[in-house]
Amino acid sequence: MNESAPLIIERYLAVDLHKDYVMVGGVTARQEVVLPPRRLELDAWPRWAKANLKKTDALVVESTSNAWDFYDHVAPLVGQAVVANPRLVKLIASARVKTDKVDTLALAKLLAANLIPEVWVPPLEVREARGLLAHRRRQVRNRTMVTNRLQSVLQRHNLPPPVWA
Repeated sequence: MNESAPLIIERYLAVDLHKDYVMVGGVTARQEVVLPPRRLELDAWPRWAKANLKKTDALVVESTSNAWDFYDHVAPLVGQAVVANPRLVKLIASARVKTDKVDTLALAKLLAANLIPEVWVPPLEVREARGLLAHRRRQVRNRTMVTNRLQSVLQRHNLPPPVWA
């Protein structure tokens, strides 16, 4: 494929990512269903993705706790991978009937219509740095909590605080 050739998208796929399974479905640019929504167990997803995803596919997944790992896995398999802001998608595509199948097709149709509110996908190094900073914040919070509890116990029992050399 010529590097300067524009990317031709044939299918617009959406994945509704859950803890133990995914729901995947897709449409064409004309909103015709080409992949009826189907449920796949999470451990079967990598095999299915490798066998069925193409460089002519665009794929969207809503941002969740495990969306980054999912994105890292699918991005090399498709022509375009997008992580959607779930709050903004909810505002755009409110449906009376809420099922995984309906949500998946609605997300795919929004992708085909170029109406997905995207989330910036930080590079792996940025995600790792954010993870370290979050861990440090939790450790500092825990240290403060323990220090406050110890001071409370000392105060309650009228004990002097230890003298540190």
